[in-house]
Amino acid sequence: MRLISLILGSVLLVLLIIKMSKGKKFDGSLEALEDADFPLKAFYGIGFAWNEGKLLGLKGKVRHTLVNQAKLLYDPQYAEYYATVVWAQVISAVHLSLCAGFVLAGAFDFPFFILVGVLCAAIFGFFFFTKMKEQLKKRRSECVIELPEIVSTMALLMNSGMVLRDAWKKVAYGKEGAVYSLMKDSCTDMQNGMSEIDAIYKFGVMSDTPEIKKFTGALVQGLEKGSKDLTDFLTRQSSEMWSLKKQIMLQKGEAAASKLLAPIALIFIGIMIIVISAAVGMLL
Repeated sequence: MRLISLILGSVLLVLLIIKMSKGKKFDGSLEALEDADFPLKAFYGIGFAWNEGKLLGLKGKVRHTLVNQAKLLYDPQYAEYYATVVWAQVISAVHLSLCAGFVLAGAFDFPFFILVGVLCAAIFGFFFFTKMKEQLKKRRSECVIELPEIVSTMALLMNSGMVLRDAWKKVAYGKEGAVYSLMKDSCTDMQNGMSEIDAIYKFGVMSDTPEIKKFTGALVQGLEKGSKDLTDFLTRQSSEMWSLKKQIMLQKGEAAASKLLAPIALIFIGIMIIVISAAVGMLL
């Protein structure tokens, strides 16, 4: 077993060195990445080098999934780049974990390291592959929660005589958060010559949230018909959104309560085991 581990570990180590050497040409394209979002980016060259080959190249359904997620999280024109970075991140993590596992197993003649390496490869690979999906899920939740306040503030500002573009900008720069960042992007689009209708429609698409898509769709229709009824529309939408938020918070409360049942059940089982063990001990 030790010989097999040493052979496989040596092969993985040689491949690691070769891929790192080939991947150095990608170092320049990785410098702009944030360390918080892309840890250990110095090793991503391994994944980029693997991606150049036919065996582990980004393609098919996996490519389609990552590109679509990157379009929503980042600028759509850089979606292909970020999808490739995530794929390189996954491959690099898997290769490093497997290499470390087999090398340590062979060096110390302890096969348990192989299991650890495989488990780390599976965990890190899954984590990095699903990271964008989880970020989008978290952003959707935040967008839905913040939407009622956004709509009600816009209704208040427009009731005071402010036009939609100015009200949108006022709300966007009035607070920090994922949905407000998307609104700021819309403001930038408007400043760069994009129409209000197109910018608001793009905001709904980028939010990837059914509630916001529904709201922006109705808002766009209102703009196309004329802006005189927009204030009344926003007032009605504000009332509906606060009702929706109340339902969502109730659902989250129920979900949190159900999650507490598991630890409570484990504690109860633990107490029962202690009581039964003590009773059996006394009987014996």
